[in-house]
Amino acid sequence: MREAAAATVEGAGDLVVGLTTTMTVCVALMIWIGLLGRASRATLLWTFALFLGLLGSYGTLASAAMGTDVLLHPVGFGIMFGMPLVIWSGLRAAQGKRSLAWMGFAQSLVSVVLLALTTNLPNGFTVFRWLFFASAIGAILGAIEVLRGTFRGSRFGVPLVVGSAALVLLGAVGAAGDVGNSSPEADLVYIRGVVIAMSVYAICATVSLLFLANRRPGARDALEAMDAFAIEPMMRAVVRERLLRARRRKEQSWSFIDLRLDDARDLRDATGDAAFGATIRRFENIVAETFPSDVDLCRVAPGHVTVFASQPAGAVREFVRTVLNEVSTADGEAPTSLRISASAGIVPVDVATASYESLVDAAALLVQDAQSEGGDRWRRAEAAAAS
Repeated sequence: MREAAAATVEGAGDLVVGLTTTMTVCVALMIWIGLLGRASRATLLWTFALFLGLLGSYGTLASAAMGTDVLLHPVGFGIMFGMPLVIWSGLRAAQGKRSLAWMGFAQSLVSVVLLALTTNLPNGFTVFRWLFFASAIGAILGAIEVLRGTFRGSRFGVPLVVGSAALVLLGAVGAAGDVGNSSPEADLVYIRGVVIAMSVYAICATVSLLFLANRRPGARDALEAMDAFAIEPMMRAVVRERLLRARRRKEQSWSFIDLRLDDARDLRDATGDAAFGATIRRFENIVAETFPSDVDLCRVAPGHVTVFASQPAGAVREFVRTVLNEVSTADGEAPTSLRISASAGIVPVDVATASYESLVDAAALLVQDAQSEGGDRWRRAEAAAAS
C-alpha cells in the first residue's frame, strides 16, 4: 500500500510539472494570437484567466521546492480555481454583456485563503474537494455561455464544452467521495485527477477562445448587428439585386451617393477617439434622418457612408445639400468646437451598364475632387460619364 501511495505521489509531482508547461504555452498563445492579434476586453480577461492557472502551477512548484508536500497541502492549486469563472466573464464581455470579472478573482483569493487556513486540519482535503467543485460550477457557466447568444451554433465552442465537462465530472466525483469518507490514498489519486483535468481544461479553453476571438462574423451576426446602416458586403448584394430588377424594367431613376467627413483622420487626431466617435454618430444621424426610409444606407468606414436611392440625381441633390448644411452648422451639443464639414459625390445610375464597383469608384473620384477643392461641397457626374 505504501509503495502504491509513493508511486502516486511521484506521478502527481510529474503531472504538476506537465501542468506548468501546459499553462505556460497556453498563456503565450493567448497573448500572442489572442491579446495582441485581437485586442479586446474579452481577450484581456481570457489572458488573465490563464495567467491565474500559470500562477497556481508555479506557486505549487515553488512550494515543492521549499520542501512542502504539495499533494497533502495543495494550497497553490487554489489560485487556479478562479480561472473558469474569469473565462466565463470574458465570454460575457465578448457578447457585450457586463463581465463580472471580479467574481473569478475573488474566487481565487478566497480559495487560497481557505486552503491555507485548513490545510493542516483533519478536514483540509474536504475543503479542497468542495472548492474544486465550486470551480467546476464556473466551468459550467462558461459552457452555457458558449452554447447560447452570439456563440450559439459555433463549432469552435465544442473544445471548451468538453473541457468543462471534464471539470464538472471530476468535481462531482470529488464531492461524492467526500460524502463517503475517502481514504488518504484516494485523496492522492484525486489530486492526480485534478491536475490532469485542469491541464485538459486549459488546453481546450485556449483552443476554443482563440478561435472565438479570431472568428469572422457570419450572416446571423451581421443581421443582428445591423442598425440604420448596412455593412458593405450586404450593400453590395442589395445594389446588385436592385440593378438586375431595374435593368429588366428599364428604369433609369437611380442614384448612388458617396458622403464623407472632410479630413476625418486629422479630426480624430485633433479631438481624440471619444469626441470623434460622437462626431461620427452625429454625422450618421443626420444622414439617416435626412434621406427617405426607402433608400439603402451603408457604413463603409467611420465618417464614410454610401447611399443607393431610387430617385434621379436632381432629386437626391436636395437631400445631399441638407446633409452638408446640417453637418457644417454649429451645434451647441456638438462634441467639438472645431468646424466640421462633409463632401459628397452623386452618380446617376445607368442600369444597362452600371455595377456596384463602378458606382463606388465613380462616386469616390467625385468626393476626392470635392475635398481637394476645400471640402464642404458636392460634385455630380454627368449621365454619360457615369455609364
